[in-house]
Amino acid sequence: MIPQYSEGFPGIKVNEQAKTIWVESDAELPNALATFYEDVLAENLDAFAISEEYAAGLQYFLQELETQQTTFPLLKGQVTGPFTFGLGLNDQEHKAAWFDAQYRDVVLKGLSMKAAWQVRELKKYAQQVVLFLDEPILSALGTPAYMGIQDEDVLAGLNEVMHAAHTAGALVGIHCCGNMDWGLLTKTAVDILAFDAYFYGEKVALYPQEINAFLQRGGMLAFGIVPTGDAEKLRQETPDRLKQKSEELIQIFVQKGIAEAQIRGQILFTPSCGMGSGSLSVDESRLVLELLSQVSTK
Repeated sequence: MIPQYSEGFPGIKVNEQAKTIWVESDAELPNALATFYEDVLAENLDAFAISEEYAAGLQYFLQELETQQTTFPLLKGQVTGPFTFGLGLNDQEHKAAWFDAQYRDVVLKGLSMKAAWQVRELKKYAQQVVLFLDEPILSALGTPAYMGIQDEDVLAGLNEVMHAAHTAGALVGIHCCGNMDWGLLTKTAVDILAFDAYFYGEKVALYPQEINAFLQRGGMLAFGIVPTGDAEKLRQETPDRLKQKSEELIQIFVQKGIAEAQIRGQILFTPSCGMGSGSLSVDESRLVLELLSQVSTK
């Protein structure tokens, strides 16, 4: 998730054999930082393009869109969120880049440019682009390793990247596959909250006032109802069972005081998490999408 979006970031070193990535503070870094900020200030999105070397799947997707010669109602892109990126990327002293004030700004500015570039590319083929920030590490906030991160840091960091995507013309979602303070995310400028409804749906319902206010301002909930993290559970599921699970979750929200008509009108159905992490085969990934289509229809 980090190497794919690191292209063009100053000081980044990648060891493909060891599967490691880090920021190297060396004699070359000041010049690299100067070039980076020149491109940011000039709004040079091409300097933040994501090449085939870094994301073969994205480039293949864009090539396929080009061959279709049509405009789609909606296309979805994705960027690793600033906290997952900044807290997962270390310097040569094994300190998270997020805790270096200068490099934290690099993370926020760089991901903002990556987001705007991706929205620009997808807009060539879509009436509307949705861009998701993938933030699994938000589920670890509040643990001893991340005690230094305050709520205002989360709000400001996410809003900065979302602002770039909004300005480029996208709707913006945030996805966290674990449990977290969902009420905090409703205070950001996010349009879509995406969560693992299969395993953690009831946890999101613990924030009824915040969720209700989010829906009232037009926000949407993405129910990650088809499990992707457990292949055995996936093979046991049916569209009817997943529909029943969705209905039960809707009723939990209704019992918490959220209007049923409103929540039904503001739901998307999605897989619970990504399918490309290596836990699912191609056939199992296809099954996820088939189940998703069927439960959505039902």
